[in-house]
Amino acid sequence: MIILNRSFAPSFLMTVIALVAVVIFLMLGMWQLERAAFKDSVKIKYETRLNAPYQPFLADDSLTDMEYRNLMLDGEFDVDRTILIDNKLFQGRAGYEVLTPFVLSGGQKIVLVNRGWVALGSSREILPIIKIPKVLDRAKGIGSLPTTDGFRMGTVSLGGEWPQVAPFIDIDAMQEAFSGELLPLVLWLAPDHPGFYKRNWNPVWADPEKSRAYALQWFIFTIIVIGLYLGLNLRKVE
Repeated sequence: MIILNRSFAPSFLMTVIALVAVVIFLMLGMWQLERAAFKDSVKIKYETRLNAPYQPFLADDSLTDMEYRNLMLDGEFDVDRTILIDNKLFQGRAGYEVLTPFVLSGGQKIVLVNRGWVALGSSREILPIIKIPKVLDRAKGIGSLPTTDGFRMGTVSLGGEWPQVAPFIDIDAMQEAFSGELLPLVLWLAPDHPGFYKRNWNPVWADPEKSRAYALQWFIFTIIVIGLYLGLNLRKVE
């Protein structure tokens, strides 16, 4: 093939490699754009519901559409059993997120209340001392539905003395450690609720701009592959 006084005769192998690379990079770029759109919807839902008034959450209430809603729980904190979620960063420092069970009034259903972040001590062998909440019969905050989707390192197994350390939240695996029903709901304690730990709630993973930047990166790689494919296979006709 002659193009602008240059011959274009790529090898079959080079054509296959270029085509596969282009398809993969385009698919990755489109996937990141889809993730950005999903994160936009999460961000809008989160920011919209922050301004809504607190609504009471009862033991028999459905969890449907409870994510990121301002909830008010009545019952009692189970201060004898606290879970520390490991490998949590706050302002560049390592530590734990403190989850204290809250037994709802009118039954044995339990909601884990995330009271915030506490710093790692001088050694992982010495766990931080967890203080008792100032208000024991009420908790208010933002509802969050934990998920175990995606890659997770380690397993959750609660047993022994409290507090106990877990690598992440897995409601099914944690269920055996509680006599009541552990609901698949975590309450992010409200900033104005009495507490002792640092809190800055936000679905930080939901950053649509980062996904869009990744998408642009994959599309640039696509253009580079096409440019190299054309440049390496166009030869001037003598």
